[in-house]
Amino acid sequence: MTPARGFILQPTYRIESGRPVVHIYGKLESGATFLVRDDQTRPYFFVGEHDRERAFALGARPLSATGQRTLRGEPVLLVELATPLDAPALRERLTGHDIQVYEADIQFALRYLIDRGIRGALSIHGPARPDPHIAQVFERPALQPASCAPRLSVLSLDIETDPQARRLLSVALYGCGTAEVLLLTPAGYSCPPGATACATEEELLVLFQRRVRELDPDVLIGWNVIDFDLAVLARLAASHRLNLELGRGPGAVRIRASRSRWATAQASLPGRVVLDGIQLLRGAFIRMDEYSLDFVAQKVLGEGKLMTGPERAEDILHAFKHDRPRLCAYNLTDARLVDQIIGKLRLIELAVERSLLTGMPIDRVAASIASFDYLYLSELRHLNRVAPTVGDAEEIDEPTQGGHVLDPAPGLYRNMLVLDFKSLYPSIMRTFLIDPVGYVKAPESEAEPSSLIRAPSGAAFRRNPGILPRLLDELFPRREQAKREGDQVKSHAIKILMNSCYGVLGTPACRFYNADIANAITSFGRELLLWSKARIESYGHPVRYGDTDSLFVESRAADEAHAQQVGRTLVARLNHDLAEYVAATWQVHSKLELAFDRLYLRLLLPRMRTGQGGARKRYAGLVEEGSAELPNRRVVFTGMEAVRSDWTELARQVQRELYARLFTDQPVLDYLKQMGSDLRKGRIEVRLLIYRKTLRKDLTDYTSTTPPHVAAARKLQGQPGRQISYVMTQAGPEPAAELRSPIDHEHYVQKQLRPVAEPVLQLLPQPLSFDEVMGDGTQLELFAPPLPTPQS
Repeated sequence: MTPARGFILQPTYRIESGRPVVHIYGKLESGATFLVRDDQTRPYFFVGEHDRERAFALGARPLSATGQRTLRGEPVLLVELATPLDAPALRERLTGHDIQVYEADIQFALRYLIDRGIRGALSIHGPARPDPHIAQVFERPALQPASCAPRLSVLSLDIETDPQARRLLSVALYGCGTAEVLLLTPAGYSCPPGATACATEEELLVLFQRRVRELDPDVLIGWNVIDFDLAVLARLAASHRLNLELGRGPGAVRIRASRSRWATAQASLPGRVVLDGIQLLRGAFIRMDEYSLDFVAQKVLGEGKLMTGPERAEDILHAFKHDRPRLCAYNLTDARLVDQIIGKLRLIELAVERSLLTGMPIDRVAASIASFDYLYLSELRHLNRVAPTVGDAEEIDEPTQGGHVLDPAPGLYRNMLVLDFKSLYPSIMRTFLIDPVGYVKAPESEAEPSSLIRAPSGAAFRRNPGILPRLLDELFPRREQAKREGDQVKSHAIKILMNSCYGVLGTPACRFYNADIANAITSFGRELLLWSKARIESYGHPVRYGDTDSLFVESRAADEAHAQQVGRTLVARLNHDLAEYVAATWQVHSKLELAFDRLYLRLLLPRMRTGQGGARKRYAGLVEEGSAELPNRRVVFTGMEAVRSDWTELARQVQRELYARLFTDQPVLDYLKQMGSDLRKGRIEVRLLIYRKTLRKDLTDYTSTTPPHVAAARKLQGQPGRQISYVMTQAGPEPAAELRSPIDHEHYVQKQLRPVAEPVLQLLPQPLSFDEVMGDGTQLELFAPPLPTPQS
């Protein structure tokens, strides 16, 4: 019998007749749905062999030898339990008596997959039977790892309610071949063509559940779909004594609320996955100034919601009563926008790729620590080692260090090269064999110190590859191949995974947290950055700035073509010398590589606003992109107002224009003076004056100070969201959606125009103050004279 191959949507379990039964839901390569059921596995964790008698007395039984050891080499015993529900109580009892437990927090269904080396996809060996809701059900099959990524069916969900979310007005479904609205239509109300009338809210809820089961999506999506849509639907269903059942198996939707105000909630329903659009964006590291559906849709699709503004809730209710076609169009448009945003950005495909890489289910791939856990634990078992329980990792009283930053030499430069270490921290792990398994806590006790690799920080590692270096050795060529093939989704998924390896090791919430290991990585980074700077300068090229993995080098070339050639020559020479240095110093083969990343035709390294010297992590430069036939010059910013979400669009827009003029020898004073005049006369659109700031805690927790966004949030009608949009008025900060007072235009002149203009004004041949430019009594030359010759 040919085995079936499938992609895992949901690993879970149920208790049947007192026994845990693993349930693995998924989608077969053929497109059919499947369910694997297996009742042959028991939950377990480990205790140290030296704690045998005490653990036995406290109820840890049976205890059996495993041949496995901790990361420090101590033998452990296996503790087996009847059900996963028994684990927390026994774990707490043991730790309460100072008995360390190992891997006692791993979810049962994930443990089942980890033990079989399965990451995201599997091959199923065994007969199948049909089921009313699942195409093929496999009982106790043999499972093996596989590669499989079938196209998942997606259904977008959006609901409309009254302003208090106490009454369900309509439900829109988009995807799986449908675009429909289920509309509450009591007696006396009409139902527009194309919508489906439901006489009561209960009837609407029942029909909604039936339609989801009929359309049978693999994935349910929406915008804030868990915290709002599903939460409201579950609450309203309960008020009608209904279970909200939307899965492929029996069981109501279960919503696990976020543990804090800013954490994300999760929804679980048998056989399907719920993915929230906002979480998908954040998890893919796609930054937006704000994450409202209207804002993101405008940015991604060039199209927004049909109703916006502070009165939207009332507009919805009015449309329900008096313009029902408009309500249906609004509801369906929201569902469609979510589907098209996620489709255009390929966010579900990215989640699938990340699941195949790490083994985590697609609704949890953004959890970097959990993803690293799954991946590392899958490999650790092959070495007969066990890991600590989360929170029990060995504590080292040492803070983790960040990347090294060189002091900038402020100035305006021409033809500046940027040399960049490709994936620096992962490359350091590969080169110097940095790994939790290979870490040596007390290297002084080693009989043969030459068998160790010592980091500049003092941490030591064995010279065997361990787990992380080997995994990264596999991932690097896979990413390069994906880039060559133009597979941006796979390349991005691998990049996210590789870059997370350093971060999780330096995070106390990770079971493998070790400040020594994290600091070993950054100490190598500092050493390599400083060595490269010295070597480049020995070639006769000054280094004017450096940050973690990048060096800004003067090409000393007169033109762009010559500068490009200098960059390529420098990189080739430096990589050769670096490999020799690494081999001679640490006796390892270098897997580090510098690349010629970018040429800045003009580059500004600004001064600090206060104090002496240059400003770190802030610069702007002119680059040329495109082809020789179609060149495209643009200004790029790092760390400056133009790319910071806590500055207004006015400041970002003005800064972009000023530097574009500065770098291309165009006049700046006439533009700046006109902007100041327009601002003071109220000619600037309000949308350009909006500040956006995130609330980091509850409003009631702001007691000692009241930042502007908090003051604005307290003026909002209703509960504020996570991000506050506000405008400075003559009565102080007010919510952008609920302005009541005149705008304080002078605030924007001084707090937004001045900071972005002053650095440019100081670069003119005759430096001017911002007050001189804005003043009415001083006659100024409206066209700037030629700029000073940049340093070269």
